[in-house]
Amino acid sequence: MLKNYYFLIVLLFSTITLTYAQDEEKTKGPVYLSINVDEDLFLLKSTDQFYSFGANIRVGFDGLDNNFTNSFLPKLSESHQLFDIGIVHKMYTPRNVSMAEVDSSDIPYCGETYLSIRHNSLSPSSGTALMTQLDVGVVGQISGAEKFQNGFHSAIGNGSIDGWKNQIGNGLYLNYTATILRSFVSNIRFADAFLGARGTMGTMDISFEGFVYLRLGLFNDYFINADRPYSKKSDTSYMNRLKGKGFAKMKFEDVMWSEDPTLREKAVRSWLSRNFRPYQVYMKFISGGILNVYDGEMQGSLISFEHSPYTIDYDLIPKWQHRLMVGVVFNYHFGSLEYTWQRITYQPEDNFPPYYPKWGTVDLHFNI
Repeated sequence: MLKNYYFLIVLLFSTITLTYAQDEEKTKGPVYLSINVDEDLFLLKSTDQFYSFGANIRVGFDGLDNNFTNSFLPKLSESHQLFDIGIVHKMYTPRNVSMAEVDSSDIPYCGETYLSIRHNSLSPSSGTALMTQLDVGVVGQISGAEKFQNGFHSAIGNGSIDGWKNQIGNGLYLNYTATILRSFVSNIRFADAFLGARGTMGTMDISFEGFVYLRLGLFNDYFINADRPYSKKSDTSYMNRLKGKGFAKMKFEDVMWSEDPTLREKAVRSWLSRNFRPYQVYMKFISGGILNVYDGEMQGSLISFEHSPYTIDYDLIPKWQHRLMVGVVFNYHFGSLEYTWQRITYQPEDNFPPYYPKWGTVDLHFNI
């Protein structure tokens, strides 16, 4: 029991240390805080299957942009950077949680706790964004998932879930993810769209995805702050260094890279007044196809510390998946509230597992 607490304390200490170990010169920008909860109870009908709960707290600030983080989280040329770091906890359960023994027709229990550091590199000149992310932690009993879920059930008067004794064995959680976005609709006033590609390699996930990301409504330009809320402290000086490339020529006025600094700064201020506002209301959609090569939540960690009581054979893992996400975002000045609905479907439909995972997500974002 105690080692679960020790591990969480180490993760928390690491986060706090990285958060406040920064130069005074790098504290001029806003501090970003994100609180995220994934829960099947956020659906109209609770499913309690596969991905049943997730939570993470992330903090972002200028000090995370340093030589150490840049050594493993690369940046695009002619771009500006957004970093954040956080703690993530996830739980996966079968459909029938009242069953104490292994259900070989369903997925195993799995708990994960890890430290995550993420970097968004945004290039308005080329219309490209690169997101890289490193996740390091543990999977299995030492993640604390069993204690967390049974403690919550006890608090609300429900019985304990005995099936956790059959969860994925203890192991290393180590994943590296790179995602690239390319804008292809940017001149329509109330819509923008991106083509995206993602690759993840690690002990718990080896997968690749191609997807389309669409936003509809009143929103700020993605290359200013990504999906973060508005902040007066946000650094927009990089807009004065725009290059007259192909994408920039389609989206921006030529005067925004004029050799006359007065004209350029005036044009940039005018553009920001129209495209960087404190109020945003929009819907977001993601549709993507996934090639699933290795699934640690079903198969266990590639670097395991012990044997898993129950895992799913590779031949039964669904290799082709479709991800659909629909969300709505309300942003008022430095804060935003977001709700998203997500679902994963498998091809072919008669493959394992027998139920499609779906869940709702509530996000609170602050950029102070």
